[in-house]
Amino acid sequence: MKILELLKNPIIKTIGIVTILYFALFADKKNPESLGNRLSPEKIKQHVSEVTEKSKFIITNVQMAKEAVKNQPPQQISDEPVAQISIEDLEIGEGEELLSCGGEAEITYGIYTKDSKQLEFSKPEKIVIGSRKNYLIEKNIIGMKKSGIRTIEVPQKFQTGDKKLYELLKFNQTDLKYQITLLSFVGNVDPTATCD
Repeated sequence: MKILELLKNPIIKTIGIVTILYFALFADKKNPESLGNRLSPEKIKQHVSEVTEKSKFIITNVQMAKEAVKNQPPQQISDEPVAQISIEDLEIGEGEELLSCGGEAEITYGIYTKDSKQLEFSKPEKIVIGSRKNYLIEKNIIGMKKSGIRTIEVPQKFQTGDKKLYELLKFNQTDLKYQITLLSFVGNVDPTATCD
């Protein structure tokens, strides 16, 4: 019990800490990895010097990178026009009502190469205009009448985010033509649809 009470004495605690620090810092001076050698003024100065040199190196490289970006010549603007699709109505269709954004259309369509080779033909399918499930068709059949037939010509260099269309253009290395027949439609089934 007396030993525990003795260890609670602040003077004894302080002497114990000083003794541990002394042996940690000054004992075993021959070992280069000892705590005393690692915390020597020479080692600390060496580490500070290394950190300073590395910092200068990083700052210099960042400044060089900034200068390289600033001195980069402006990008050349191509004179080549951006490839655009073209639309042609082969048959106007019947009635006065026009297909609009948010309407549900029943269509069939074929996809052809420039030399009229058929790549695909769809069965009748229903699409909501503005759902973006087949954005190219949805966007370009707005304004059609029932029983109308429209072609959409897509140049080979057309930039598209549609994976299927991209693959068709890439694989066939030619312009493509969609021929769409609007079988019927119902207006405004989705009033929240957007067709921008």
